[in-house]
Amino acid sequence: MQMAITFMAVVAGMIFSLAVAMLAEELIFGQVFRLFFSRQAVAVKSGEKR
Repeated sequence: MQMAITFMAVVAGMIFSLAVAMLAEELIFGQVFRLFFSRQAVAVKSGEKR
């Protein structure tokens, strides 16, 4: 049981560390979320008939 609690604490610590690192990067550079959530441009050929 103690091993499971230790494992959960380690995983929670890693997730918290990742969240803090992403927040710091976003505050410094401001590019992470723009990269993840930007819409992809789709090239559409004009004059294409079906």
